[in-house]
Amino acid sequence: MGTSHLKRHIETCKKLQGDTSQTPFIGSEKEKYERELEDARVLLKMKTEQIAILEKELNKAKVNAVTRIRTVQEAEQQKPQMEQHQKEEEANEQVEEVQEELAAESAAVDSMETTDQIEATVEGNLNVDILLLSSYILMNFQLYNKALEKYERELEDARVLLKMKTEQIAILEKELNKAKVNAVTRIRTVQEAEQQKPQMEQHQKEEEANEQVEEVQEELAAESAAVDSMETTDQIEATVEGNLNDEYFDVASLREYDRIVNMTFASENEAFHFFNEYAKREGFSVRRSSTKKDRLQNTIKFREFCCSRQGLREKKYLEMPDRKRPATPISRCDCPVKLCIKLDPKTNRWWVQNFINDHNHDLTAPDCTPFLRSHCSINESQKCEISSMKASGIRNCQILEYAALCSGGYENRGFQEKNLYNYTLGHEQSTMLADDADSVLRYFKEREESDPDFFLKYDTKDGCLNRLFWADGQSVVDYAYFGDLVIFDSTYKLNRYNMVVVPFLGCNHHRSTIIFACGIVSCENNETYRWLLEAFLQAMYQKHPESVLTDGDHAMGKAIKSVFKGTAHRICSWHMDRNAQKYIHDPAVLQKFKELLSGICSREEFEKKWISFAQIVSQRVLSRQWLKRTYKCRESWAAAFVNKKMFLGMSSTQRSEGLNADLHSHIKSKMSLGMAVQKFERRLTHKRTKEAELDCKSFQKEPVLQTHCPDLEKSAAINYTPRVFRIVRDEIKMAAGLVVNETLSSSMPLRYIVVQIEKAESQYIVHCSIVEDNVEKLACSCAKLETAKLPCRHIFAVLIHMKATCIPRCCIRDRWTKYVKSGFPSDRKGGAFKVSSYLMRYHELNKIARLIHSEVAKSPEGYLRKMKSLKEEMQQYNDNHKHAEKCKVKQEYEDGVQASPRIANPKPVVTKGAPKKNKTTYERIKSAIESSRKNKCRHCGHRGHNRQTCKLLRQVSILVC
Repeated sequence: MGTSHLKRHIETCKKLQGDTSQTPFIGSEKEKYERELEDARVLLKMKTEQIAILEKELNKAKVNAVTRIRTVQEAEQQKPQMEQHQKEEEANEQVEEVQEELAAESAAVDSMETTDQIEATVEGNLNVDILLLSSYILMNFQLYNKALEKYERELEDARVLLKMKTEQIAILEKELNKAKVNAVTRIRTVQEAEQQKPQMEQHQKEEEANEQVEEVQEELAAESAAVDSMETTDQIEATVEGNLNDEYFDVASLREYDRIVNMTFASENEAFHFFNEYAKREGFSVRRSSTKKDRLQNTIKFREFCCSRQGLREKKYLEMPDRKRPATPISRCDCPVKLCIKLDPKTNRWWVQNFINDHNHDLTAPDCTPFLRSHCSINESQKCEISSMKASGIRNCQILEYAALCSGGYENRGFQEKNLYNYTLGHEQSTMLADDADSVLRYFKEREESDPDFFLKYDTKDGCLNRLFWADGQSVVDYAYFGDLVIFDSTYKLNRYNMVVVPFLGCNHHRSTIIFACGIVSCENNETYRWLLEAFLQAMYQKHPESVLTDGDHAMGKAIKSVFKGTAHRICSWHMDRNAQKYIHDPAVLQKFKELLSGICSREEFEKKWISFAQIVSQRVLSRQWLKRTYKCRESWAAAFVNKKMFLGMSSTQRSEGLNADLHSHIKSKMSLGMAVQKFERRLTHKRTKEAELDCKSFQKEPVLQTHCPDLEKSAAINYTPRVFRIVRDEIKMAAGLVVNETLSSSMPLRYIVVQIEKAESQYIVHCSIVEDNVEKLACSCAKLETAKLPCRHIFAVLIHMKATCIPRCCIRDRWTKYVKSGFPSDRKGGAFKVSSYLMRYHELNKIARLIHSEVAKSPEGYLRKMKSLKEEMQQYNDNHKHAEKCKVKQEYEDGVQASPRIANPKPVVTKGAPKKNKTTYERIKSAIESSRKNKCRHCGHRGHNRQTCKLLRQVSILVC
């Protein structure tokens, strides 16, 4: 205000051109105040720089000050920050006011600088009255003095403010010096303690050495005192080191605290992931706690993450009088650590509202952190890999080893054994659908649409699935070529409903097991087996097999006789032998039964041997019943009755038992019906793939000739598969030890007597029919060509005698040749590997990514570039898919439309197994083998206990005592 008046008076002076007698006085005052203002500016600038320097040191000193008020920070952590911020704002406002005042003074001084120019103008124009000018100048001079007094007061206020700042700086310098002295003192204390430690130890050793010379009691007392002094020294040293470490740790903690409280997050999950990683580094576990919602939008606006040991267990759970199992150990200790985040509606980001990081418990060691709960989780990628490995039959222990190998250690795989078992169990339970049976039928209906030869038949009882049978087109083709022998067993109980799985097996041209069809039934009676066999014939266009090999089930045998009329039936010799061991305990008598089982003789000789054998065994009642049952079905197990029938050289259901073991390694008893069917289909596809591999090898490789008849051996190598060729080659080798005698005959067929050189009493007759110099038929009395469909050594001996250069066509059966299935193309893929679209996309991406990563990982530079690009891509993907829902890995049979179930799931049934103790009627021969074995005591020879629990041995020991 004074400056504007002064300018107006100076303009008036220019017009009046008055006296300039007062001008020197005004100029001197101006220069005086200019110097004072300039000095004030310089001083203010210096003080400002000093304040900036001391503020930096003050911030460092605040670190130690914060540690002293940590208790207050826990209760009101935000209050000190707000007060400090307010003080800084007040100080800044005061500095701004001083700067504004100085600017005003500078403007006044600038206006004073124009006085010299005015004086020059006034001196050249003195035409006004001196008295009027003097009075006017005097009045203006008074006004100017008032303005100068005002500026003097403002300058004095600025000096007072500078003095206050100087005193404040001095106080802070003292506090800073005290903090530095405190830190130096602690460092010196630690150094002195470390320097004194060797001296104390040396002194202690000298005392111990001197005390050893004294008496034993004094030595013990001295040693005890020395130990106490050592413990005290260690405690002092630990205390000093701990205080120093705490000082530096508090500084690092404060910096970490400032970094965390100033962070923002794009989503709640991002904040939890950050807090969880922070907890993993520090050594504790976290969990999600309370939330607050916006009532209008019904969205979460506040979330609290806390230490997993926050809170306390309720008292009612600690004092349970009717507790049935031990209480779970207590892990909660009311830890106050937490991270609170709040959503900013303007920026749509989460900011840290509160962060407390003061635990009331010990933190976990780094090598134990991976076992904490929040650090044990299976991510989506690992779930896909685990699901694929479990579907392939890999065990959990092997999955754990594989995960540890891929992640670089057990501690880096991210999950533990319990997490894996929980996930796999939950995944298996999720596949147990309410419409389990209906989903399986829908899956088979889809197979029917894609495979015109697919056959499906099922039956229900009370609305529940009771019986199921299926066979695909490839099985029908396989049966057309290899359906001369069928093997099936009924001991597979591979689903949670305890239903029996009955696979129909065969033998292909590589002598490998092949599956023709499969049935799943709820009960094992004659009606069920008749239904299965009729469905089998219907699927195979009413083609009956030449022979059937079973385990000896009585109901199964009756069904075979009624449905497979004219088909030879043989009971497994292994099951017969094991069943006999239950009733025959004498090794000599058991050997007689084995001779009846596998010895080749006439039927009359068998009857005579059986009579003598029965007289020995029939002393016990149970043995007599077993003899009666076994003799009744003798035509199905005795070699005297089945040795001339076609069973391809097989006498046991070993193939069926091998498939049983294979299925049990991949299919568990608690699986759902749909999962069991899918596993079975995969094993079927696996066997067909092995067959394709053997076909490829048979056409790509030729065996090396080894026998003395290279022409016949080469002919066998051209026609037979490699495995069958090795059998035929052994027969050619055996033919070298045989002698052929031709009998004179004028009519066909020719008759040859083949005798072994070492055993002249054993003779075999070979008949040969020749038409137009071509061998039309060969037959041997051993009947191997008819029963095994392979030429025997006796036929090869005759061919060598006839100087044949190749195996006649009449001796080669198509079922053993390489070209048996060349007439029709094979489809060995099946529908076993149908997975969800999510898993399919994942595996396709993973397959391409592995090829890229295998090349990039060869160089460190490529690895770093790829890691950087992947992290950027992952961050971009997360930003673009914040609200995307997670895909659920679900193995489905349907095409996505969930229809209401038409057929209910099967009812769990109790299948036929081992006979009970009071069971007198014979159900099946295999039941004896399936019964649980009992231990045999080595002292008394009885079963049901061992030597340690033998009552007879105890009585003897009591009598001896």
